[in-house]
Amino acid sequence: MMANIAATLSGVFTKPRALALLQYTTVRFRRKPRWLGTAKSKLFRVPERKKQIEEEIEELKRLHNNYRTQMKAVRNFLRDEVEAYKLVSRAGLVLQTPEEEEAEWQEALRRNEEWNRQTAAKREERLAAERSARKEYILERLLLKEQREMDKKEQIEAKVRIEKEQSKTFITRDNIDKAIELALVQPTSYNFALDREGNLHRSTDSSAKEKGQEH
Repeated sequence: MMANIAATLSGVFTKPRALALLQYTTVRFRRKPRWLGTAKSKLFRVPERKKQIEEEIEELKRLHNNYRTQMKAVRNFLRDEVEAYKLVSRAGLVLQTPEEEEAEWQEALRRNEEWNRQTAAKREERLAAERSARKEYILERLLLKEQREMDKKEQIEAKVRIEKEQSKTFITRDNIDKAIELALVQPTSYNFALDREGNLHRSTDSSAKEKGQEH
Protein backbone atom coordinates (compact mmCIF):
# COMPACT_ATOMS: atom_id res chain seq x y z
CA MET A 1 0.00 0.00 0.00
CA MET A 2 2.73 2.47 0.99
CA ALA A 3 4.73 1.47 -2.05
CA ASN A 4 1.78 2.31 -4.31
CA ILE A 5 1.34 5.73 -2.65
CA ALA A 6 5.04 6.49 -2.99
CA ALA A 7 4.99 5.50 -6.65
CA THR A 8 1.92 7.67 -7.26
CA LEU A 9 3.47 10.71 -5.55
CA SER A 10 6.76 10.22 -7.37
CA GLY A 11 4.86 10.19 -10.65
CA VAL A 12 2.97 13.38 -9.78
CA PHE A 13 5.83 15.41 -8.29
CA THR A 14 8.42 14.89 -10.96
CA LYS A 15 11.12 17.52 -11.44
CA PRO A 16 9.46 19.46 -14.31
CA ARG A 17 6.07 19.44 -12.58
CA ALA A 18 7.58 20.46 -9.25
CA LEU A 19 9.42 23.33 -10.92
CA ALA A 20 6.24 24.46 -12.68
CA LEU A 21 4.31 24.25 -9.40
CA LEU A 22 6.98 26.30 -7.63
CA GLN A 23 6.87 28.97 -10.32
CA TYR A 24 3.08 29.05 -10.23
CA THR A 25 3.12 29.43 -6.46
CA THR A 26 5.62 32.29 -6.67
CA VAL A 27 3.52 34.13 -9.25
CA ARG A 28 0.23 33.36 -7.49
CA PHE A 29 1.18 34.82 -4.11
CA ARG A 30 3.12 37.89 -5.28
CA ARG A 31 2.23 41.39 -4.05
CA LYS A 32 -0.73 43.01 -5.77
CA PRO A 33 0.16 46.03 -7.96
CA ARG A 34 -1.07 49.49 -6.98
CA TRP A 35 -3.12 50.02 -10.12
CA LEU A 36 -5.51 47.15 -9.33
CA GLY A 37 -7.17 49.14 -6.55
CA THR A 38 -8.67 47.93 -3.29
CA ALA A 39 -10.08 44.45 -3.13
CA LYS A 40 -13.87 44.15 -2.82
CA SER A 41 -13.54 42.21 0.42
CA LYS A 42 -11.56 45.11 1.96
CA LEU A 43 -13.35 48.03 0.33
CA PHE A 44 -15.49 49.09 3.31
CA ARG A 45 -13.28 47.76 6.07
CA VAL A 46 -12.45 50.33 8.75
CA PRO A 47 -9.20 49.52 10.59
CA GLU A 48 -9.50 49.43 14.33
CA ARG A 49 -7.67 52.25 16.08
CA LYS A 50 -5.37 51.07 18.79
CA LYS A 51 -6.01 52.56 22.20
CA GLN A 52 -3.17 54.09 24.16
CA ILE A 53 -2.76 53.73 27.86
CA GLU A 54 -3.26 56.75 30.09
CA GLU A 55 0.40 56.99 31.13
CA GLU A 56 1.54 57.07 27.51
CA ILE A 57 -0.93 59.83 26.65
CA GLU A 58 0.24 61.97 29.56
CA GLU A 59 3.90 61.45 28.64
CA LEU A 60 3.29 62.46 25.02
CA LYS A 61 1.42 65.58 26.14
CA ARG A 62 4.29 66.53 28.45
CA LEU A 63 6.90 66.09 25.73
CA HIS A 64 4.81 68.04 23.23
CA ASN A 65 4.29 70.91 25.67
CA ASN A 66 8.00 71.02 26.44
CA TYR A 67 8.83 71.12 22.75
CA ARG A 68 6.39 73.94 22.07
CA THR A 69 7.66 75.94 25.05
CA GLN A 70 11.30 75.58 24.01
CA MET A 71 10.62 76.48 20.38
CA LYS A 72 8.58 79.51 21.46
CA ALA A 73 11.46 80.64 23.68
CA VAL A 74 13.95 80.27 20.81
CA ARG A 75 11.73 82.26 18.44
CA ASN A 76 11.26 85.03 21.01
CA PHE A 77 15.01 85.17 21.65
CA LEU A 78 15.81 85.47 17.96
CA ARG A 79 13.12 88.11 17.50
CA ASP A 80 14.56 90.17 20.38
CA GLU A 81 18.07 89.86 18.95
CA VAL A 82 16.94 91.11 15.55
CA GLU A 83 15.05 94.03 17.07
CA ALA A 84 18.04 94.98 19.22
CA TYR A 85 20.35 94.89 16.20
CA LYS A 86 17.95 97.12 14.27
CA LEU A 87 17.81 99.60 17.15
CA VAL A 88 21.60 99.74 17.42
CA SER A 89 21.98 100.23 13.67
CA ARG A 90 19.36 102.96 13.60
CA ALA A 91 20.90 104.67 16.61
CA GLY A 92 24.32 104.65 14.95
CA LEU A 93 22.87 106.14 11.80
CA VAL A 94 20.99 108.80 13.67
CA LEU A 95 23.96 109.80 15.81
CA GLN A 96 26.26 110.06 12.75
CA THR A 97 26.60 113.63 11.47
CA PRO A 98 26.81 114.59 7.78
CA GLU A 99 30.50 115.44 8.22
CA GLU A 100 31.16 111.98 9.63
CA GLU A 101 29.22 110.38 6.79
CA GLU A 102 31.27 112.34 4.26
CA ALA A 103 34.50 111.41 6.01
CA GLU A 104 33.51 107.74 6.04
CA TRP A 105 32.62 107.93 2.35
CA GLN A 106 35.95 109.53 1.49
CA GLU A 107 37.79 106.88 3.51
CA ALA A 108 35.94 104.16 1.60
CA LEU A 109 36.87 105.83 -1.70
CA ARG A 110 40.51 106.09 -0.63
CA ARG A 111 40.63 102.40 0.28
CA ASN A 112 38.98 101.49 -2.99
CA GLU A 113 41.51 103.54 -4.98
CA GLU A 114 44.37 101.98 -3.04
CA TRP A 115 43.09 98.50 -3.80
CA ASN A 116 42.68 99.45 -7.46
CA ARG A 117 46.28 100.71 -7.62
CA GLN A 118 47.59 97.52 -6.04
CA THR A 119 45.54 95.39 -8.42
CA ALA A 120 46.70 97.45 -11.41
CA ALA A 121 50.35 97.10 -10.37
CA LYS A 122 50.02 93.32 -10.05
CA ARG A 123 48.21 93.17 -13.38
CA GLU A 124 50.90 95.19 -15.14
CA GLU A 125 53.61 93.00 -13.66
CA ARG A 126 51.81 89.86 -14.80
CA LEU A 127 51.20 91.25 -18.29
CA ALA A 128 54.84 92.32 -18.60
CA ALA A 129 55.99 88.82 -17.67
CA GLU A 130 53.56 87.31 -20.18
CA ARG A 131 54.73 89.69 -22.93
CA SER A 132 58.37 88.88 -22.22
CA ALA A 133 57.70 85.14 -22.27
CA ARG A 134 55.73 85.44 -25.51
CA LYS A 135 58.48 87.55 -27.09
CA GLU A 136 61.09 84.94 -26.20
CA TYR A 137 58.87 82.18 -27.54
CA ILE A 138 58.31 84.00 -30.85
CA LEU A 139 62.02 84.78 -31.19
CA GLU A 140 62.90 81.15 -30.57
CA ARG A 141 60.37 80.02 -33.16
CA LEU A 142 61.76 82.50 -35.70
CA LEU A 143 65.32 81.28 -35.11
CA LEU A 144 64.23 77.68 -35.54
CA LYS A 145 62.39 78.57 -38.74
CA GLU A 146 65.43 80.41 -40.09
CA GLN A 147 67.66 77.46 -39.24
CA ARG A 148 65.29 75.07 -41.01
CA GLU A 149 65.24 77.30 -44.08
CA MET A 150 69.04 77.47 -44.12
CA ASP A 151 69.32 73.68 -43.82
CA LYS A 152 66.81 73.24 -46.60
CA LYS A 153 68.66 75.74 -48.77
CA GLU A 154 71.96 73.92 -48.19
CA GLN A 155 70.36 70.61 -49.13
CA ILE A 156 68.97 72.12 -52.32
CA GLU A 157 72.33 73.67 -53.22
CA ALA A 158 74.07 70.33 -52.60
CA LYS A 159 71.59 68.59 -54.91
CA VAL A 160 72.13 71.28 -57.53
CA ARG A 161 75.92 70.84 -57.35
CA ILE A 162 75.57 67.08 -57.72
CA GLU A 163 73.28 67.51 -60.71
CA LYS A 164 75.73 69.96 -62.28
CA GLU A 165 78.57 67.48 -61.86
CA GLN A 166 76.47 64.71 -63.35
CA SER A 167 75.33 66.93 -66.21
CA LYS A 168 78.87 66.91 -67.58
CA THR A 169 78.35 63.28 -68.60
CA PHE A 170 74.96 63.87 -70.20
CA ILE A 171 74.58 63.26 -73.93
CA THR A 172 73.49 66.41 -75.73
CA ARG A 173 73.14 67.44 -79.36
CA ASP A 174 76.66 68.78 -79.36
CA ASN A 175 78.42 65.60 -78.16
CA ILE A 176 76.10 62.91 -79.47
CA ASP A 177 78.45 62.00 -82.34
CA LYS A 178 81.38 61.65 -79.96
CA ALA A 179 79.29 59.50 -77.60
CA ILE A 180 78.32 57.20 -80.47
CA GLU A 181 81.93 56.79 -81.56
CA LEU A 182 83.01 56.07 -77.95
CA ALA A 183 80.25 53.47 -77.58
CA LEU A 184 81.40 51.75 -80.76
CA VAL A 185 85.04 51.79 -79.74
CA GLN A 186 84.42 50.72 -76.13
CA PRO A 187 81.38 48.45 -76.13
CA THR A 188 79.91 47.61 -72.72
CA SER A 189 78.88 44.02 -72.09
CA TYR A 190 76.55 43.10 -69.28
CA ASN A 191 76.97 39.39 -69.87
CA PHE A 192 78.88 38.40 -66.71
CA ALA A 193 78.57 36.13 -63.70
CA LEU A 194 79.79 35.95 -60.09
CA ASP A 195 81.31 32.91 -58.43
CA ARG A 196 81.21 31.98 -54.74
CA GLU A 197 84.38 33.96 -54.02
CA GLY A 198 82.86 37.10 -55.54
CA ASN A 199 84.99 37.11 -58.69
CA LEU A 200 83.51 38.69 -61.77
CA HIS A 201 83.56 36.55 -64.93
CA ARG A 202 82.68 38.16 -68.23
CA SER A 203 81.94 36.45 -71.48
CA THR A 204 85.13 37.87 -73.01
CA ASP A 205 87.23 36.18 -70.28
CA SER A 206 85.70 32.75 -70.94
CA SER A 207 86.14 33.14 -74.69
CA ALA A 208 89.81 34.11 -74.18
CA LYS A 209 90.39 31.03 -71.99
CA GLU A 210 88.78 28.78 -74.60
CA LYS A 211 91.01 30.25 -77.31
CA GLY A 212 94.09 29.69 -75.11
CA GLN A 213 93.14 26.06 -74.52
CA GLU A 214 92.70 25.51 -78.25
CA HIS A 215 96.20 26.82 -78.93
